[in-house]
Amino acid sequence: MVVTPRVTAEVRAHFGCQDLEGAELEDQGEDGTALTHWEKRVFENEAMTGTHTQNPVYSRITLALMEDTGWYSANYSMAQELGWGRGLGCDFAMKSCKEWIVTKTAKSSKDYDNDPRKSIHPFCNKVKRDPLQTECTDDRSSVALCNLVEHPTPLPKQYQNFDRIPNVPRGKEEYYGGSVSLADYCPYNQEFTWRANNTIVRGSHCLYEDNNPHSKKNFALEKYGSNSRCFDHTNQMWEERTCKQVRQWQHWGSGCYRYKCEAGRLHIMVTNYTYTCYHAGQEIAIRIMQNEWLHKGALICPPCRDLCQEEFALRGEHCKPGDEHPPATFYHRDKLDCNNAARSKAPSLAFLLTVLLPVLLRLR
Repeated sequence: MVVTPRVTAEVRAHFGCQDLEGAELEDQGEDGTALTHWEKRVFENEAMTGTHTQNPVYSRITLALMEDTGWYSANYSMAQELGWGRGLGCDFAMKSCKEWIVTKTAKSSKDYDNDPRKSIHPFCNKVKRDPLQTECTDDRSSVALCNLVEHPTPLPKQYQNFDRIPNVPRGKEEYYGGSVSLADYCPYNQEFTWRANNTIVRGSHCLYEDNNPHSKKNFALEKYGSNSRCFDHTNQMWEERTCKQVRQWQHWGSGCYRYKCEAGRLHIMVTNYTYTCYHAGQEIAIRIMQNEWLHKGALICPPCRDLCQEEFALRGEHCKPGDEHPPATFYHRDKLDCNNAARSKAPSLAFLLTVLLPVLLRLR
């Protein structure tokens, strides 16, 4: 553990825990990793952890260490934001991820901010398998997959982080853990790349326009770019429908969409339409015609504060209370008119159900 003055002050401020004596160092890996990098479980994507898994940043904590050596004077305005663990308190920073998962699961309720799927964040418990169900990183900067995988042998006892895992037979939990050993096998949502025939097709980071899917494969009408963030889908598969065909996509769960913060509310933009979020957990049905296909799916509104609190604060505004419901018929919904189409075509049209296999992907 590094207990120098500036480092200690920074980690206490970052986690919101005054009990911290300093910043924990990595206890795994070879000589070039153990005791020479920040602990991966505690500092995940900080660039000075022992391995880079996604979006590495040089945070105030690393700059504080450099300044504490006496060899550098740090310009903290150049520090990059570390979202991992921020404000999660002493339990997160000082206890194992199993203790965190058990405690948070026990406290879960029907409230969106504490629902069972969200409560254990930034850790996760969804095994990576087909059909793929993606989630969002905690800062909503990327579509992500939980890196919980089955290992060929039981994990060491201290790294067996689950008593129960959804859809895993009882007694098999000891084989399951995160794919990153330096993180104490704690599973977390991880940015990834889509691959086809061992070739990278695109990434999953929402802020990069190059990650936009091809128009013919953009089933969920995503839009990547500097003003986009990740939003959860409902548990129903998205589908594309014409009067002749229905296509259901086997990978779903989250996607990147543009958003804006106005009039005390979060607004999600899908193609040319704007959908206002009135409360956290609100499900917004999407029905949009594009390229002769009706795209059907639904998005889940996150709490307004997740994306708009800082922007509103700069403007002297704030998020409105999340206890209102949208007016009836408030949202745009296209309809598929097959009666008119049938009159101009042959009377018998076969209804084809096509299940599209997901693009092969590999975690970085």
